[in-house]
Amino acid sequence: MFCPHCGDQISEHAEICPKCGVRVKGASSSGEDKPNIAVNLISFCCIPILGIVMFFVWKNDKPKAAKSALIWALVSVAIWFVLSVIFGILGVLADSSSYYY
Repeated sequence: MFCPHCGDQISEHAEICPKCGVRVKGASSSGEDKPNIAVNLISFCCIPILGIVMFFVWKNDKPKAAKSALIWALVSVAIWFVLSVIFGILGVLADSSSYYY
C-alpha cells in the first residue's frame, strides 16, 4: 500500500504513515500500484490527453501508475511536436520553387 499524501510504500496495516505522519486508516486502496499498460499504450499511440487525465485521477491513490501515464502522454506529445517540425521543414524545402509553370 502507498501513502495517499507522500506516495511512500507503507504496510497494509499501518494507520499512520511513518514518513509524513498522515493518517492512512480508512484511505481507499484500490489494488496494487503499478503502471497500467493499456492506459500507457493508449496515451502514447492515440489519445495523450487520457494519460494527463489519468494522472490527476490516480495521483493520490496510485502515484506510480499516475506518473507512468503522464510520462507516456508527454513523450507522445513531444514526439508529435518534433515530427511536425521536421515534416514542416521538409515541406518548405521540397517546395522551394522547383516547379516551373
